[in-house]
Amino acid sequence: MKARECFQKRLLRRTNPDPLKVTKALEMAEMKKQRAQDLFENDFFEESIVSSYTSMFQAARALLFHDGVIEKSHACVVAYLREHNSSTLGQDKINWLDTYRLERHESFYGLEKSNVDEHEAEDALEKSEKFLETVQQILTSLNKKLLGN
Repeated sequence: MKARECFQKRLLRRTNPDPLKVTKALEMAEMKKQRAQDLFENDFFEESIVSSYTSMFQAARALLFHDGVIEKSHACVVAYLREHNSSTLGQDKINWLDTYRLERHESFYGLEKSNVDEHEAEDALEKSEKFLETVQQILTSLNKKLLGN
């Protein structure tokens, strides 16, 4: 689905940019990243991947809140990023978000036993850290431009 379709279906909606929501989403991303680490250290690998994804998702939401966009669909967040943030965020990181979005979906709604191993969970943790760092750098850069620095 394209971002335009998401807006037409009201799965994405325009609103005013919201710096408070940006801050809260980044705080939640940090919290979920730490939760993923804690779960990993206690051998809850599938749950660690879900928390790593949630950290990335919250960071992605911060970008949308900065742009004045509210989401009602995880898939539409990915579509929006592909069309509006691929040059700054990088297609690789958007692909990570999308991959873990699908894994989260399977974890929540699938009927098959998960075979997530330590390596996969560690990889998700590392990617969520890089994703969050990149989003923070993007937002810092955007805010400096807004302030004329």
